[in-house]
Amino acid sequence: MTLSVVVPARDAAATLAATLDSLLAQTRRDWQAIVVDDGSVDATPRIVEDYRSRDRRFCLVASDGPAQGVSAARNRGIVAAGGRWLLFLDADDTIEPSFVERMLERLEGTEGARVAYCGSRRITAAGRRGPAWISTAVAREPFETLARDFPLVMHGVVLERSLAVELGGFDTALRTAEDMDFFQRVARTGTPFLLVPEAMALYRMRAGSLSTDPRAMLDDTARVIARAFGRDPRVARPAARHADGADPGAGSLEMAIGLNALWCAALDIGRGGEGRGFVRPLPDRGPALAESCRHAIVEGLAFGAQRLTDELRDCGATVADRLHRLLAEVEAAARRPGLAGRLAFALEPEILKPEAPSQRMVAGDTLLARRDLTRLAPLEAAAGIDRAYVEFRQDGRLLGAGETPALGDLSPRDLLRVALDTVGLADLLKASRLVWRPDFWLRAGWAAARLGGGVVLDKARHRAVAVRSLRALLKRSLGEAALGATGGPDTTAAEIDRLIAEGEAMARQAAPTTRPRTLEAPPAWSDDRRAYWEAVYRTEDPWAYGSAYEQLKYRRTLDLVPPGPVGRAIELACSEGRFTAMLAPRVGHLVASDISQTALDRARTRCRDHGNIDYRRLDLFDDNLPADMDLVVCSEVLYDLADRDELQRVAARLAGMLVPGGRLLAAHAFVLKDDPHATGYDWDCAFGAETIATVLGATPGLALERSLRTELYRIDLFRRIDGLESAPTPRLETIALGPSPEPDYARHVVWDGAVVLRADAQARESTPQLPVLLYHRIAEDGPAALARWRQTPEDFTAQMRWLRRNGYHAVSSDTARRHLADGRPFPGRPVLITFDDGYLDFHVDAWPILRANDFTAEVFVVTDRVGRDAAWDAALGPPAPLMDWPHIQELAAQGVGFGSHMASHAHMADLSSRDIVLEAARSRSALERALGRSCDAIAAPFGETDARFRRIVRQCGYSVGFGTEPGPAGPDHDCLQLPRIEVVGGWSLDTFANAVRAR
Repeated sequence: MTLSVVVPARDAAATLAATLDSLLAQTRRDWQAIVVDDGSVDATPRIVEDYRSRDRRFCLVASDGPAQGVSAARNRGIVAAGGRWLLFLDADDTIEPSFVERMLERLEGTEGARVAYCGSRRITAAGRRGPAWISTAVAREPFETLARDFPLVMHGVVLERSLAVELGGFDTALRTAEDMDFFQRVARTGTPFLLVPEAMALYRMRAGSLSTDPRAMLDDTARVIARAFGRDPRVARPAARHADGADPGAGSLEMAIGLNALWCAALDIGRGGEGRGFVRPLPDRGPALAESCRHAIVEGLAFGAQRLTDELRDCGATVADRLHRLLAEVEAAARRPGLAGRLAFALEPEILKPEAPSQRMVAGDTLLARRDLTRLAPLEAAAGIDRAYVEFRQDGRLLGAGETPALGDLSPRDLLRVALDTVGLADLLKASRLVWRPDFWLRAGWAAARLGGGVVLDKARHRAVAVRSLRALLKRSLGEAALGATGGPDTTAAEIDRLIAEGEAMARQAAPTTRPRTLEAPPAWSDDRRAYWEAVYRTEDPWAYGSAYEQLKYRRTLDLVPPGPVGRAIELACSEGRFTAMLAPRVGHLVASDISQTALDRARTRCRDHGNIDYRRLDLFDDNLPADMDLVVCSEVLYDLADRDELQRVAARLAGMLVPGGRLLAAHAFVLKDDPHATGYDWDCAFGAETIATVLGATPGLALERSLRTELYRIDLFRRIDGLESAPTPRLETIALGPSPEPDYARHVVWDGAVVLRADAQARESTPQLPVLLYHRIAEDGPAALARWRQTPEDFTAQMRWLRRNGYHAVSSDTARRHLADGRPFPGRPVLITFDDGYLDFHVDAWPILRANDFTAEVFVVTDRVGRDAAWDAALGPPAPLMDWPHIQELAAQGVGFGSHMASHAHMADLSSRDIVLEAARSRSALERALGRSCDAIAAPFGETDARFRRIVRQCGYSVGFGTEPGPAGPDHDCLQLPRIEVVGGWSLDTFANAVRAR
């Protein structure tokens, strides 16, 4: 059988038949069911035998003594299983008929797959089904998620039996949380968890289950979580990134235990207990604290009460009193003033005061309010209020909720701005009754006409217009019309504008105004070859021929010049005469030719001490070429030909220049077009050194005499032979490359060849999603506590080479914003590489590696700390130095993008709304003054991009922002809250590749 279903059963006669019937109902039939009896004294064994008599796919593993617990029973089932895949199905749970078919389809259709999971639904004792619950976090970050929580159900996961055997099965020492412990160990191996996005596992809630014993759950889950944050000797082959345990940067051990303890306290209250003695510290700061606590309380209470969350409205006054006491404990544990009030306000409609929830409440510096969109009344904010959290309702029904800075009283227009960000547009327009007002539609028409000019222009130019662009236009037009029809003052926006001006004035006093040097763009190719090359040579030494790499290549080329007298020689495409000066002493007479007069003039100056050189402007592809030459040198030029036919024509011309016995000397670089799987330049040309050597060798009258090969180029010496002369046996040599090319040229090299060429990916592929990589430091060493935020240069080089070899190209944050906002797919394989904080090692180590692999990056700078150090890291070790303004200006001139990381690197929860405005405006203005260009991108320190932050930075002028939510960015994301893939120190290259490719 393909799938073995292990069913541990102890006195399960009341529910077992329904469980086994759900197996019989499966649409795919290649399964076996192994029911492991764990000391039952009821009819459980007889029920199994009855099913077995009717269907041989059922079997019973009989009890061999007293009950040993569910973990031991599952382990016995693992031993008895014969299928490749395993499912653990408790004797009181069921699965949907399509479960086996859909899960195995996903596993069998994915190469290398070992684990898949689906969503679930809870079923109450009364048989009522709850809503579907599907965790996407497990698919994104299996180990980091399961280290802290278990948002799965046991029978929603199918895994390879060999993996369960390798990990030693379930821990029999645990009374509860054994499922979390087991799958946590599975995830520690680095095995991907494939998501099947359907709720096919049905979980029956029942009183008396060990999973509703709050004290057992508290102790066992804390033990499992603590074990996740260190090494686990039970996992023999952990993934490198998980070997030392969970990443504290993604949430601390104390916070994970604290949230679990809060869930257990609510569970106890739900079961009728007091909920005392459970609460643990909740130390982590961040905008999601209140929501995390609310979720833990609601889920724990529902689980303990054996109800669905929408059935908690009638829990009674006793439960409400106990919850209020619990909320006070939570506020103390989190050391967050006002948290209890914030949670109470959130819980009122669901639990605490469902009949008459408060319309207004103050919690610390936060004003909490409910507003009916039908009658949107202003909201007064007393002194000391910094922000407002507003729920928008219609006839008691929640339509949305959002947070906004409260820099004074909030007018209906202010509140409508919040509603536009949090309530569905259709619901908002209906609830506010704007759809019945003619002036609203008139305003909408004017707004659409004003905003839609670009769309109309694209249509007039016969360009495709993305549906998303039309939707965005419609939403913006209707939003502007709604604001206009609401009328009244825009008090919050006006106060933010005043603070922006204040922040910009601060920047004028502190930030430099020196404009950086900008690099001249290379000339565009032109059919007028002479004009094009004159444009190229406006820059002296445009190809870095004075570099160590090129000079060594010249010496090696010169070594192939035959000994003895060489009477007449010509160097075609001599450029500025560097090789000319080396060749002249070896020949009697030398013609130095080039298509560019500027290049020839420089060659004449460089070689003025040599009296045997004539200079001639010559297009070797089309002009008449001199004959009777003893030596022709033609290097680094033949790849400019359009195709192989042209190359054959020019090769014949070169052969015709030589006297019998004369030599042709040619040096050319390897190009990926010849062999994509070998090291070479990724140039947009038809061929490279291999094709050139092949065509020259096949040209009548030419025979290869000697060839010198390095990893990047070959130098070939051909001899002119007549029709009767035998071709010589060529002498072939391979030598080490020596120095690498200069960075501007090395960036075109793909070392070890390409898996996918960039040009091929651009032509054949597109994607709606964008991996945005997040780095901090590139350094060999540093404080151990900061290791997760640090890549070694060696690892970073390997990662950039992997991206380059696999056809990825860098995009800017502005390009990302435009594509995502318009819903336009990205051509090829895009990647956005970002660095937070602006460490000095970006300039020293990271940028040379990026440049060498033809990538750029975007660096988010803490502007008040420029030229100083990362003081925010001081508690974890000596803070690393940061770049100064000259470094930043130099890098900007070379193509590095820069954005804001705010001014001070403070937590957003520690800043008032006023301070956030001042920092965001000051930081943006400082970067614009220093770089002479617009600064439109921001990344909030610690990834804390809540609604208040986004509202402020949008008005400050930022159009794209980044957080730290993991995963690729897509068109459904808010452009001011784009996720990023944090590249963690110590990742293997496989882990990095899987993270980039994840969708």
